[in-house]
Amino acid sequence: QINVLQAKKKFEILDAMLSFMHAQFTFFQQGYSLLHELDPYMKKLATELDQLVIDSAVEKREMEHKHALIQQRSLPSPQDFSYDDSKVEFNVDAPNGVVMEGYLFKRASNAFKTWNRRRWFSIQNSQLVYQKKLKDVLTVVVEDLRLCTVKPCEDIERRFCFEVVSPTKSCMLQADSEKLRQAWIQAVQASIASAYRESPDCFYIE
Repeated sequence: QINVLQAKKKFEILDAMLSFMHAQFTFFQQGYSLLHELDPYMKKLATELDQLVIDSAVEKREMEHKHALIQQRSLPSPQDFSYDDSKVEFNVDAPNGVVMEGYLFKRASNAFKTWNRRRWFSIQNSQLVYQKKLKDVLTVVVEDLRLCTVKPCEDIERRFCFEVVSPTKSCMLQADSEKLRQAWIQAVQASIASAYRESPDCFYIE
């Protein structure tokens, strides 16, 4: 029986191996037949891909050239950004009383000195106020600008910052560019001067 099993094992193993090789041959032959139909499409796609690479390189070079031209035309210094002049103008005699308005970052007055998200600030009626959203009520930061001073701040972790200091507190703000920071500082100073001109007697009496 052992001899019979030994002789039987030889051709059974060989038969299993041959079946496995046939299965592998059939699998890859079917795969080749299916993918061979895609050969023209793959060649066409490769040609289109080469053209896309060339077009992308040309577009990148053009965009870099445009970016360089924009920087040369609109940036007086490396730290400044491009802004419309209309965004940095202020008017102390504006009919609606709003001297200047725009987005600023505000540093919290807590012990952690964290920075809040951008708020919509405005200078109006000799006050510095802001809104979190368009329809929110105004939050007064400084009640009377005549009692305040304003100065740029360079020795902190953020750029384009300035500080509005009142007798009771100070408010650290950050503009989006050096041009905007200077505009806000000048707007606060102009509002202070305008408020003194409008009601000097009442202020001194108080």
